[in-house]
Amino acid sequence: MARSHRLWTAAAALFALLLIAATFPMRLALSLAGVADAGFSARMVRGSVWSGELVDARLGALPLGTVKASLSPLALLTGGTELAFARQDDRLGALSGRLYGTNPRGAADVNGVTTLAGGLGAIPVDTIRFEGATTRFDNDGKCVEASGRVQLSIAAPIAGLDLARGLSGPLSCANGRAQAALSSQSGMERLTLGFDGRGAWRAQFAITVDDDPTMAAALTMLGFRSAADGYVLATTGQF
Repeated sequence: MARSHRLWTAAAALFALLLIAATFPMRLALSLAGVADAGFSARMVRGSVWSGELVDARLGALPLGTVKASLSPLALLTGGTELAFARQDDRLGALSGRLYGTNPRGAADVNGVTTLAGGLGAIPVDTIRFEGATTRFDNDGKCVEASGRVQLSIAAPIAGLDLARGLSGPLSCANGRAQAALSSQSGMERLTLGFDGRGAWRAQFAITVDDDPTMAAALTMLGFRSAADGYVLATTGQF
């Protein structure tokens, strides 16, 4: 009888814990998890840790929009933070992935499209598309994992340039930074973007010019400088 009573007590306690966990507010969980340290924010957070909604969510300079989100219970039990998010929006397009607020922090398996607020300084980047993109950093801000591909759409109104398909390429770790080595379909335009876990980035946009004085003049007006392999625009900033 006593054994049966103990089993019922344990089952009731487990049920109570599950009930508390299932209704634990997402807003409070995100605050306790310290996701703000990873550059994540939202104007409003609704729902529980299992089924939340983040309104006007952002990851650094990347606006995610309003997304459905849930926290991994396994990560919470081990003291980590893993947030799965997904957006289904006919106007903005689909976007999904996972965010990590603990070491190594960053994002994984990101797919979809978003804008890049403010572009890359003088480089007028409009949108960025992710294809299985992963970038994770250790506590010192050094890249420990980077994979997948990204595609940047550049709004460059320069006569003779065809960037309708944007520039695309793979992600990798290079010298402690995550790096995207992108090129246009023709290979005449190349952009190398490197960034660390603290959001500091450096971009170099190089364009090959085949004896075209009109284009060379236009590029010079935009801040490009003549180099051995064409015209180059280098810029730095903070996401």
